[in-house]
Amino acid sequence: MAKQVRVRIAPSPTGFAHVGNAYAALFNYAFVKKNNGTFVLRLEDTDRKRHVEEAEEVLYAGLSWLGFSWDEGPDKGGPYAPYRQSERLERYKERVGQLIKDGLAYEDEGAVRFKNPGQEVSWNDLIHGEIKFPGDQITDFVILKSDGFPTYNFAVVIDDIDMEISHVIRGEEHISNTPRQLALYKAFGVTPPQFSHYSTLRNSEHKKLSKRRDPVDLRLYREQGYLPEALVNFLCLLGWSHPEGKEVFGLEEFIEKFTLERVRKAGPIFDTKKLDWLNGLYIRQMDNVALASTLNKFISADTSAQFLLQVVPIIKERINKLSDVENLLRFFWEKPQIGREMFENEKSVEFISFALEALRGTENWTLESVNEALAQRVKNKGYKTGEFFMCLRLAVTGQKITPPLNESMVILGKEEVLVRLETAQKVFLT
Repeated sequence: MAKQVRVRIAPSPTGFAHVGNAYAALFNYAFVKKNNGTFVLRLEDTDRKRHVEEAEEVLYAGLSWLGFSWDEGPDKGGPYAPYRQSERLERYKERVGQLIKDGLAYEDEGAVRFKNPGQEVSWNDLIHGEIKFPGDQITDFVILKSDGFPTYNFAVVIDDIDMEISHVIRGEEHISNTPRQLALYKAFGVTPPQFSHYSTLRNSEHKKLSKRRDPVDLRLYREQGYLPEALVNFLCLLGWSHPEGKEVFGLEEFIEKFTLERVRKAGPIFDTKKLDWLNGLYIRQMDNVALASTLNKFISADTSAQFLLQVVPIIKERINKLSDVENLLRFFWEKPQIGREMFENEKSVEFISFALEALRGTENWTLESVNEALAQRVKNKGYKTGEFFMCLRLAVTGQKITPPLNESMVILGKEEVLVRLETAQKVFLT
């Protein structure tokens, strides 16, 4: 591309960073990195009623967590500063004055309106192809409100002109804004950027993701223990198809293979089941030491590094989110509350008594010795293995779903296991 590629994302700091911000950043980041361009972060903060002071830092943190870095922005500066619309009000008024002087805009009850040129507007969208709008659909629209603040359609054009944006890659909800913006570019005698409009994310009911209705806050995904690499991979799959049909790949591979032509036109469904599956795959690819260190942040108890290194191998295949670990491991630091109603099998007290007898005689408390003490003897007794070990699992952990039982008992230690079995036995004998 002859002209330097410059793209931007322009979120509004009105609360939190959401998956829509991440989705926009993903496409722009991939495109600009592939074309050795410049990535601009700009803040559309002129809606002062919805502005939240701390939202800027939350936005920066959310995008950085996912691995998206920008070259210019309010926090980094750049040759086209300022990058907050609220700091560019004089610039907007200056450009409005130019349009009024040229007879292309007029005052109306304290506001300023752009004159509709009445001409058909069309452009070659890099995702959708040619899009046309009849001229009569563009009415005389407000560009400067009576409070002195610009409207979205006006400010975004001035910002993109001043910051020399070459490509606008944004959601399809902005298709209807594009004719007004193109009319403004023409009025200023400026060649517009190339436009691309991707399909916006939808929930399971095929409705556009909503801040009020859907779990879209990026912090929720971080707090629940989704890995940033998995979330990025998931977002890639939503709106784009890998040329080799792959489902698991990193951001660098996405950048290498990315083209706007492969962006899907159909509205992608934000399916968290697929995200859970992907996240589980990424967890299982982690080094055990790194995973143990990461899991520590998701456990409320004061656990040692040694303990975490012991449990990682037995839970790695059983968690899809890092936050799953708390419920899965709680029995290690909390003695189970045992009640007779938990045990449905009529042989439960027999099973527990048998396990106590077998495990008391185990000298070296290793997985091999625990397996040997129980497995063969259970078979010799004619017990059904599934029934026996479910009863033992309930007695030791208080839960039906746990990591592998024998491995868990080895980590708990012989003394603690025997105490728990004796407690369960008393429930039946008192």
